[in-house]
Amino acid sequence: MSRNIREGIITIDGWSALNRRRIIKNALRFEYRDSSKAKWWLKDESLVPAAQSITETIRNITDHSLRANTEFCKLTDRKAVFRVKPLEGSGRSLVAKAFLLSRLENRFKYHKYGLDEVTNLLKAADRGINAPRIYGYGHIYGLFRLVGANVVISEDLLGLSPIKNLLLKGTDNERHQIFMRTIPLFVSLYNAGCNHIDVNSGAIMLCEHSLNPNVFLLDFQHAKFHSKSSGEILMFEAGHFAKSCRHWISTETIDEWLNKLLTAVNINHTNEIQEMKGRFYYYCKAELSRKHRKTLI
Repeated sequence: MSRNIREGIITIDGWSALNRRRIIKNALRFEYRDSSKAKWWLKDESLVPAAQSITETIRNITDHSLRANTEFCKLTDRKAVFRVKPLEGSGRSLVAKAFLLSRLENRFKYHKYGLDEVTNLLKAADRGINAPRIYGYGHIYGLFRLVGANVVISEDLLGLSPIKNLLLKGTDNERHQIFMRTIPLFVSLYNAGCNHIDVNSGAIMLCEHSLNPNVFLLDFQHAKFHSKSSGEILMFEAGHFAKSCRHWISTETIDEWLNKLLTAVNINHTNEIQEMKGRFYYYCKAELSRKHRKTLI
């Protein structure tokens, strides 16, 4: 279907966007409009000051008038990630991830930026995957009331680091222990029927010390959720991740990790184990396009 909604026919993309918006409205029930500057869907009313602060920061970015006290985690022409000061009385630190839509064609297709990330993170939490909690989603308006940026407000994973940072500086024994701590995350992805498409050493966050055993996963923008678990997807995600860690992790550790992972998801029969290992080692070497990774089932 190629006709658009104004002609009375909603495209497949249109249906998908409408469904994602329903998910957001059900989870983020407080709607807030900041004059003509922005529209927000927030977890609750207490987040309004944070939304206002984020709106001003985004407008400063687009106007090239950044404030020195903004703590950026990432800033490019297309994306800005920065910390939001803890809300008064809550002690809750937040992170804003903004998709900057400087090109006119992107502004007309603004629903493609950030909407998937929010709905996928909400689905991930609902299905038992450790991912940052979502507190808000908003549109920041620019000239002629066109959306100039979409923003995701999420939990700030303070005290956690990308696993690659920990592997880089750890001893062999520490690297082994850190790598093994990721197994429950992969089990949760398997149980949730989730194809994240890019589980890598920069997307997995954990604490340096095992006192906090929780392992979190970031960057769900392109994730796909299926109705049932898939050994093929699990081996792809496991192989893709192991490949990203190969500079720090020994072959023996990877083999041990894979055996424990297969046991954890109840893949116990000899033939099935061998088949899964074959797929794992294939994905350890394969270079797949994003389009291909999305089609795995």
